[in-house]
Amino acid sequence: MKTLETYFKNRKHSLNLILEKAPSSYTAKTFHELRVEIKKLKALFELVAFCNKKFKMQKLLKPFRIIFKQAGKIRELQLEQSLLKEQPNFNLVKKYHNRLIKLETKGVKKFFSIADKHFIKKLKKNYPKIIHFLAKTNKKKVNRYRNKITKEIKNLIHKNAFKKNQMHDFRKRLKVYQHNENIFPANQSIKLIPDKTFLSDMLGEWHDYEVVILHLKKTIPSFKTNSSERTHLKSIKAIVISKRELLFHKINTTLPSECRCRKKKRHLQESLEKSG
Repeated sequence: MKTLETYFKNRKHSLNLILEKAPSSYTAKTFHELRVEIKKLKALFELVAFCNKKFKMQKLLKPFRIIFKQAGKIRELQLEQSLLKEQPNFNLVKKYHNRLIKLETKGVKKFFSIADKHFIKKLKKNYPKIIHFLAKTNKKKVNRYRNKITKEIKNLIHKNAFKKNQMHDFRKRLKVYQHNENIFPANQSIKLIPDKTFLSDMLGEWHDYEVVILHLKKTIPSFKTNSSERTHLKSIKAIVISKRELLFHKINTTLPSECRCRKKKRHLQESLEKSG
């Protein structure tokens, strides 16, 4: 299918540009863009695997996953540093911040030891195999996949409310849906969520808080510092937890759920009956 071939060629071009950059030119934004490009490829591979059972999705994804995982570790450390800097007591946790910088430097060094010229060359060898399957992909099967994932997302957004463990899964599935719908021209894409970018941004921010909280929970007990800095770190963790909870409830109230509307109407009716 020509549309899929063109999309993949654009993705590999963007990915090659990132991977061929000089290590010194990499920023937090670069690592983020790299991960986004790999997520787009992963979503595309899911579509192709649905259409053709001979497409070895996991095998072809493996090298991408290696750099995605390492870039993710760096990204998490960068997010935590950024969030720490926003806190009013940032100057009181400098030792912890310096530790994050050291871990990031170590992670970046490991990333470039993996994503060297040999790795990039090996990665490019798989491109013709992928294009071969994309060319053979049937439009009817593509539409069947699109209908399937649209139905899946519809069922998810019409929940009464998400539990925390469901929120992460929904975020990932919504991203797959959005990436794959963006392959097709605007007049051919399925408009399911009117303000889906806003919802995605909130889900992404919620996930960022989750990542930082988890790292703080793991690190604070074993971090060698004075009791004052540890107290301030616990205070920051409490602030981030509070922000995460507020955002969690905001996401649940943003979801366009008919069930929730019916529930509100029922509660209103019950209140009116009680007051009457």
